[in-house]
Amino acid sequence: MATTHGDLILTRGDPQRDRSLQRQAAAGKLRRVGDGIYAVCNGRPVEEIVCGGWAPILARYAPGAVLRGRTALQRNPWRERGPDGRVVFPGWVFATDPHGKARRRLSLPGLEIRTFPGPGPLEGDMSFLGVYLPSDARALLENLQASRARSGPSRTVGREGVEREVERLLKTAHEDGLREIRQRAECIAGSLGAEQELQVLLDIIGTILGTRKAGLVARDVAARRRPDDPYDPECMERLKVLAMTLGRVAPDLADPHVGPGERDCTSFVEAYFTNYIEGTRFLVDKARRIVFEHEPADGRPQDGRDVTQTFAQVASIVPGEARASSVDEFMAEIRERNARLLDARPDKKPGEFKEDANSAGNTVFVLPDLVKGTLREGFAMLRDLQAPFARGVFAHTLIVLVHPFNDGNGRTARIMMTKELVGGGKSRIVVPTIYRSDYIGGLRALTAPGAAQAAPLVRAMLRCQSVTARIASPDLDETLRLWASTHAFLEDEKNARFTDPNVNVDIVWRRGIPAPASYWQELDLTAQLQDDVTGLIPLEHQVV
Repeated sequence: MATTHGDLILTRGDPQRDRSLQRQAAAGKLRRVGDGIYAVCNGRPVEEIVCGGWAPILARYAPGAVLRGRTALQRNPWRERGPDGRVVFPGWVFATDPHGKARRRLSLPGLEIRTFPGPGPLEGDMSFLGVYLPSDARALLENLQASRARSGPSRTVGREGVEREVERLLKTAHEDGLREIRQRAECIAGSLGAEQELQVLLDIIGTILGTRKAGLVARDVAARRRPDDPYDPECMERLKVLAMTLGRVAPDLADPHVGPGERDCTSFVEAYFTNYIEGTRFLVDKARRIVFEHEPADGRPQDGRDVTQTFAQVASIVPGEARASSVDEFMAEIRERNARLLDARPDKKPGEFKEDANSAGNTVFVLPDLVKGTLREGFAMLRDLQAPFARGVFAHTLIVLVHPFNDGNGRTARIMMTKELVGGGKSRIVVPTIYRSDYIGGLRALTAPGAAQAAPLVRAMLRCQSVTARIASPDLDETLRLWASTHAFLEDEKNARFTDPNVNVDIVWRRGIPAPASYWQELDLTAQLQDDVTGLIPLEHQVV
């Protein structure tokens, strides 16, 4: 008989079935990749198919095997990165074979398996497709064992790799999780013959938890754990990339909003969009009445307060605004601004640095105990930047990457950017709703693992500043009309794009949203065409 795993077929000693598979392989429908192992020819690279089926292949080769070494940390085959940064084949699987008497190796297209004699599954190990995934404690202990690279990667990641993995686990499992891992390691070390490795692991965990003072060999981990303001070196590397990119651009767009009327109108638009990006959303006219007429926010007093407090801060910034002369002044200022911004949300502990880790999607921001040290190192870089545009974008990104507060980080960051720009006599940067994805995409490019790029973020900021500098009016109606001509208030990125302001464009309001009349006409035409097509389809074939 044979078992099928996606595009992989493994035989189980049925001669008739084997002959059938051999005939299909001869006809080109299958590819024989190993003894009793066939891949379905469907256009996918055979290496990808085989590597993806590592678990059933390992289970067939060494039933009950337990992943170990660097494979155990990933719970997947380990793959090297090529010169372009992409992972390449083969994938390497290291495992303990509880029934094996000696080391064995299996080489297949896209997959290299190495097994070693040793103990089978222990308490905490988890069954997976006929093999076992080790507990975190076992994976860490076994990765501290010595190994050498022989015609491939070394089996284990060594002490440096374990220090980084323990720190990663602190982010995901937190302190209680690390303590549980430590307790389990103490229980299973004897079964693994890893008593010496246990002492090393206890030193690492204790140092990262702050209960011991053993030396750390991974320089990046040691930097994050230094007793004097530890910092996040990964964040600093991203800021370095940004600073180097900013050093190559120096836009000179003077602030056109120096008059009280122009400043108030642009500050309202800025406050509206910076809150909209974060999910605090009102229709434009409603936000206008909240800010200028003090109208209640219809059961949303906290959201209304967010908008008015943002407006109050950005509207009060004027040319010549004094810069923080020290990191302590900088930290005091961002704390004070965050406290004012969120004064209606005491549950968010406004103005206080976070005590728990925060994240957005797959991005985990700087850990709480690294906030002050990272802000300190980042401020030293900020102090060396001279151009207001560079200072503004850098200060903004420093706060966004560190995320020092429980809430309001993005808004606080953009307020500080406005302060650097307007204080330096340059046009502020307003990021409208229609351009949110480009802005967020720029930040994601900067935080991409292993390949940080600052150019997308800088381009997005330059684009927003260019448009902002071209819209300056003391009349709010005219200001809103010009911003609407750029499609700024739309979320429909499929049918609209961020354009230059145009005084000759007719603006139409629908459902409280202003946009060019041509946009609404295109939308109506598309809807009409869809209705016409639907009318041509027989009723019995229409999808309801």
